[in-house]
Amino acid sequence: MDAGSNPFVARQLRAPRLSATGAAAIASATFGVHGSALELGSHQDQNFRIAAGGTSYVLKVANPAFSHAELDLQNRAMEHVAARLRTRVPVALPAVHGPDVVVVKHEGASYRVRLLTYLQGLPLLRSGYLAPTVLRAVGSLAGRTAAALASFEHPAVGRALEWDLRRAADVVPAYAPLVDDDQRRSLAQATIERAATALDRLDLGLRRQAIHGDITDWNVLARRGPAGRPTVCGLIDFGDVVGSWLVAECAVAAAAMASRPGARPLLDAAEVIRGFHATLPLREDEIAALPALLAARAAVSAVSGQHQAGLEPDNPYVTASVERGWPGLEAIGAVPFELAHAVFRQACGLAPVAPPARSWRDAGPFVEGLDTDQAVAVDLSVRTDDLRYAGWGDAATVAAAVAGAARRSANGVVIGRYGEARIVVDEPPGPCEPDTVHLGADLFLPEQTPVIAPLDGRVERCATTELCLALGGGFTLRLAGIDPLRATGDTVRRGELLGRIALPAAGQRLPAHLHVQLAAVPLDAMPGLVPASLSSAWRALCPDPGPLLGLDVAVASESEETVLERRRRFVASPQRLYYSPAPRRMERGWRQWLYDIDGRRYLDMINNIAIVGHSHPRIEEAAARQLRLLNTNTRFLYDAMGRFAERLAGLVPAPLEVVFLVNSGSEANDLALRLASEVTGHRTVLCLDASYHGWTTATSKTAAARSDHGDATEVCALSKPRYWDDAEAQGRHLDDALRSIDDLVARQRPPAAFISEPLLGNSGGLPLPAGYLQAVYGAVRAAGGVCIADEVQVGYGRLGSFFWAFEQQAVVPDIVTLAKSAGNGHPVAAVITTRAIADAFGRRADLFSSVGGSPVSCEVGLAVLDVLQQEDLQRNARDVGDYLGERLSPLVDGQPLTGALHGLGLYRGIELIRDGDPRRPASAEAAAICERLLTLGVVVQPTGAGANVLKLKPPLCVTRSDIDVLAGALEQTFEGGW
Repeated sequence: MDAGSNPFVARQLRAPRLSATGAAAIASATFGVHGSALELGSHQDQNFRIAAGGTSYVLKVANPAFSHAELDLQNRAMEHVAARLRTRVPVALPAVHGPDVVVVKHEGASYRVRLLTYLQGLPLLRSGYLAPTVLRAVGSLAGRTAAALASFEHPAVGRALEWDLRRAADVVPAYAPLVDDDQRRSLAQATIERAATALDRLDLGLRRQAIHGDITDWNVLARRGPAGRPTVCGLIDFGDVVGSWLVAECAVAAAAMASRPGARPLLDAAEVIRGFHATLPLREDEIAALPALLAARAAVSAVSGQHQAGLEPDNPYVTASVERGWPGLEAIGAVPFELAHAVFRQACGLAPVAPPARSWRDAGPFVEGLDTDQAVAVDLSVRTDDLRYAGWGDAATVAAAVAGAARRSANGVVIGRYGEARIVVDEPPGPCEPDTVHLGADLFLPEQTPVIAPLDGRVERCATTELCLALGGGFTLRLAGIDPLRATGDTVRRGELLGRIALPAAGQRLPAHLHVQLAAVPLDAMPGLVPASLSSAWRALCPDPGPLLGLDVAVASESEETVLERRRRFVASPQRLYYSPAPRRMERGWRQWLYDIDGRRYLDMINNIAIVGHSHPRIEEAAARQLRLLNTNTRFLYDAMGRFAERLAGLVPAPLEVVFLVNSGSEANDLALRLASEVTGHRTVLCLDASYHGWTTATSKTAAARSDHGDATEVCALSKPRYWDDAEAQGRHLDDALRSIDDLVARQRPPAAFISEPLLGNSGGLPLPAGYLQAVYGAVRAAGGVCIADEVQVGYGRLGSFFWAFEQQAVVPDIVTLAKSAGNGHPVAAVITTRAIADAFGRRADLFSSVGGSPVSCEVGLAVLDVLQQEDLQRNARDVGDYLGERLSPLVDGQPLTGALHGLGLYRGIELIRDGDPRRPASAEAAAICERLLTLGVVVQPTGAGANVLKLKPPLCVTRSDIDVLAGALEQTFEGGW
């Protein structure tokens, strides 16, 4: 369209310049609303909030370029939607003399003004991070609004509006010349040309109707929901209502969410589209139009904002729009339309468009004389056995794995698999999903091996170690890891030399190889690795090159959905999952890190079981060696059991000296309670309110016990000291405990035992008041009972300054239980007690556990103790634990949601509360925060009776830099939302 027929050329829509005083005067004289005025941000017009007697309104002062009919269009659209939409929208109020669009004169100027109802809520723009559920809610709102407007008609609905995406090809050329930055101007022009070409093919088939046209985070209002996440509660600004493509309503919302700072452009847009489609199903041609529409919207937003900034350089609303518009265009414009189409189809429940079928039977080899029939794949996935002990991060170890695979092959040919999520990428934990999924196949070949063309083609692109060959039929062959001997534009014949295998680049973890990749559509760039979240869409564009190679190179793997469904079908439902209903599939651990099946690394801040670190080679070696020798039960005499018991006995003070070996913490605590009952002849167990000591019949009763159920026949719960208690309140807890013991004795129900964690691990590391255990232990013993210290979670050096948690209370229990850490994940547990208690029990019963104390378990237990000592992990728990406290204390002190930081060493808890009230646990917020932390690469879970304490109990090999990662993720979450 030439400049003469383009309605947007030289269009200048300066906003009115009415003062707040003038706005208040107009509201009073015209609408009878008497109050103060505060200017709100706006683009091309003016908005004022009028506060009058506890009620607020919005006075809208129109740009002179907009006609009375256009303003009436907006008012009627608001009425129409308000009558049909659950979400609140504003409506226009009549003036004193009747109409809802009024022309007024003020200080010599004329204005068209309207008064609207004011909606409570904050623009979603201020909400920071938006979870997928929130993005889908925005999409749903857009869908419901479009559905409400489907029956709306108005004479002005066909107006020429720059925000109508049908006119984007006019708007961008009109405004682009006003953009001073050459790169930005070129980007906008190239983007709209690409979008217009795509839309021209689809225009006639797209549904048309009235749309809101501006459902963005500027105009969607939200309030904080129960989990602290934004909940959509209102929609404002009907200034862009226009007749357009129905799908443009979805595109505008998706583009806005994709342009947010920190957004994942394609994935966030897809969530919006998913929400829209679930509400108002899109047709396939509309889905196909979405990539171009998002790009067009981004281009229009960027150039229009720049144009308006030239007219209103002092308008902060416009300045903010410009600051966001260009990065948004860069992000959206970088996404290939073909990829976006595939992702958006998946968001709508459709498979990506399949690549065109083609036979590769006429393809020749890539290397003369290379026999691939006996090729062997090297496993570079997360579950690989070819790379151990973090060898995936070392080029020499990876090369050795490739060499090992070559020895297994009859002809020495080794391949790397297509579709494999590779652990060799191994990016540190963080907010960005790493590119791990391999889109090609690798042929591992010696450097300088000649590479020949498998088919006729034309060289499309050459780079330092890359060559792309157009094969015809829409297919492109990308070869990487090659020193090209051809130039762009060359025509080559099947069997002709293309180049030679290149020397691996510096920092490359793979040895010399040829990366073979196909593209079924034209692509400006063909990444060799992509994020797992986009991999299925990418695989539709870059199909399996196996048929071209004459090899089966595709990785065989089950989807996460299949794995999850199998678990749900065959595993009992009480065995719950973290992060349900969408759990991550964790398939590898190393030291303080976990790896999901897609090769993403996470900082593990909850696995106190893996005390010396995941997959420690010393632990594996001990278990494997003993399995090769003998694994039997404790009725046989073997050396390991005595040595392990001796080591454990040496870690506790007298008179503790003998050990029972069992399998788990539940079993250890169950046995401890049985010991107490047998040797005292009593049945009542004392515990702290809502404590947890296991899942056996006996131990589970402590979890169900409450301090207000004093008539319980088997368990008596003592009130648990709280972190907000003052000294007087803490004293009352102790007095109540001592009174309860006296009362039991008076009622002829003396306690058999008092069981507690010396540091309340299930409350997130909450310490007991100083002297509490000394007093309670003394009273229990005076009543004839025994005292049990449950060290299953908090012992074994985790507290740093103490090996056992009971040491910080200056007590010696009669029985100590331990598990979890004792085996570093292997089922090792123990009960340590006095000889008198053990012998008294032995006079009444024997104890046998099939595999408790087995040779393998004992060797594993010994290896754990060796590593703890040799790697000085208790000292690390103290030093890094102190640093953890230093990093978290100011963060906790500065947040309204955080009540306190508990714990010692590397057992910590952050208590989350609502409205500063410690009696109102922020349970839903804790779960949502943990989900957000996972997206940032950190694994944390809630604990406590209210599930509101973020528990932090990592492997003891964690480092100060890891604590920085955790603190950064927590700060980003607390400040930016979850």
